[in-house]
Amino acid sequence: MRVVPSIDISRGMAVKRVRGKDGTGLVLGDPIKIAEELREMGYVSLHLVDLDAAEGKGDNVEVMERVMRGFSEVSVGGGIRDRSRLERFLSAGATKVVMSTLAFTQPDTFRRVVKGYEDRVLISVDYCDDRVLIRGWNESATSLEEAISHVNSLGVRGVIFTYVCNEGTRRGIDLNVGSYAKLIRGEKGYAGGIGSIQDLRELDRMGFNFAIVGMSLYTGVLRGVISV
Repeated sequence: MRVVPSIDISRGMAVKRVRGKDGTGLVLGDPIKIAEELREMGYVSLHLVDLDAAEGKGDNVEVMERVMRGFSEVSVGGGIRDRSRLERFLSAGATKVVMSTLAFTQPDTFRRVVKGYEDRVLISVDYCDDRVLIRGWNESATSLEEAISHVNSLGVRGVIFTYVCNEGTRRGIDLNVGSYAKLIRGEKGYAGGIGSIQDLRELDRMGFNFAIVGMSLYTGVLRGVISV
C-alpha cells in the first residue's frame, strides 16, 4: 500500500487542521518548499487540497499548480465543481481529481462535468458517525451506506474515505471502514486519524490501495514512510 503525503493550502500557506476547523492544528509555511522537501525524502505521490475553495472562501489554484510539479502522481481536491476547474488541474499535471459535494448534491451535473474523465476522478466520502459531510465538512448529506451505493453508480475511478471524526488528531483510523471499503468498485484510499505504522498495516490488510498522511507526517511520527 502506498503512503501519500498531503499538503493542504489555505491563504497561500500549507496548514494541517484538526477536523477541518480553521485556526486549529499547524501552520507549516510555504507549500512549494514543503513539496520540495517531500520529493527529497523520496515521495513521488502527493495529495493536494485547496481548503479555501472547498469552503467557498477563496482560491489557491496558482500556488497549487506550482506545488504539484515534480511528482509522478498527484491527486487534487477542494472546490472542484465545474469542468473548467477539473480540466485546469489535469492540464497542470494532476493525475487525479478529487470531488465530493457535487457528486452528492447534483449528481446529474456531476456526471456532465466528469464525462470522459471518469477514470481520473475520485470521490471523497468524508464522514463522521455514519454521516457523510459536504461543503467543506459543514453540512450532512447522507448516510455512509447510502453514499457507497451512490458512488458505485457513478462509474468513477474510486473513493477516498476521510474519517473526519479523527482527522488531524493522530488518534487512529476507523476500524470499521474495512467493511465499507470492500463494497467499493475501483481504487480505494483512506485519510483521517492515521497515527502509527500499525494503522497503515491495518489499512493495507483491509485492501486499501493508498493511505493519505498529514499530521503524523509533519509531526515526525511517520516521516519518510513511503509504503507498507
